[in-house]
Amino acid sequence: MLKKIFTAFLAATILTLSVNAESTGQQSNQTQPNAQSDELSVKLPIIMYHFLTENKGEHHISTDEFERDLFFLKQNGYNTIGISDLIAFVNEARPLPPNPIMLTFDDGYYNNYVNGFPLLQKYNAKAVISVIGDHTDIWSANFYEDIQAGHITWGMIREMRDSGLVEFGNHTYSMHFIKNGRKGSKRKPDEELFDYQRLFGRDVNRLQARFIEETGVAPDLFAFPYHAFCDEAIQVLQILGIRAAFTGSGKYNTIKTGDADCLYRLCRTNRSRLRPIENILT
Repeated sequence: MLKKIFTAFLAATILTLSVNAESTGQQSNQTQPNAQSDELSVKLPIIMYHFLTENKGEHHISTDEFERDLFFLKQNGYNTIGISDLIAFVNEARPLPPNPIMLTFDDGYYNNYVNGFPLLQKYNAKAVISVIGDHTDIWSANFYEDIQAGHITWGMIREMRDSGLVEFGNHTYSMHFIKNGRKGSKRKPDEELFDYQRLFGRDVNRLQARFIEETGVAPDLFAFPYHAFCDEAIQVLQILGIRAAFTGSGKYNTIKTGDADCLYRLCRTNRSRLRPIENILT
């Protein structure tokens, strides 16, 4: 009974916020691969970046280091793909290029735009940036130059999206924190299921709605902060029509056509200044 009530609540919320297939340009996650196609499988590494600056923190690499990554990938026959390419491979058996790899950025920092986007253009490489909604709203309304801690604006998001090289993910609207017993958007141990799913669903939908307002398209991807996820959260994402999720950490993902569930547990490897990309991939 509780699940039926929650599903009805989320459905009403989706209609209210106009997060549906017609307004977002998304296809239903019930799309099946071509009947005549045999099952296909690929091994996919997904690399996770955060800051592209000279700061020497664990999650920082320099612009030169990022360019060396892109040069290494090009020289060794890797082909960058976006999340839409991966979804199309799974749901429609649309072929992927040889040696696919996905480059991802979490949080949506301004340095990704200033230092990273020109290099993506130079090497014709694709990337996926998962943004924190309230941060993007704040920096869009009150922007100033801060290469270390600033966040991208909606205008920058539109520019990168229009290039065809960058896609975007939902990284919560305002649940990217650790406090009061909650780690990111994961359910707390003592939290009532309905209360959690309502809270999480509203947060995800708020950023989905902002993407529609600002770009006309809502993300197909959700990235869990701190790799902290739970089955209850994935159920909410499925109800809301989000078709992929970055969850834990790991070197490779086994992706199969027709296996839509594999898209909800995509693992990534953190690219730190202590771990060059060639060490990750070899």
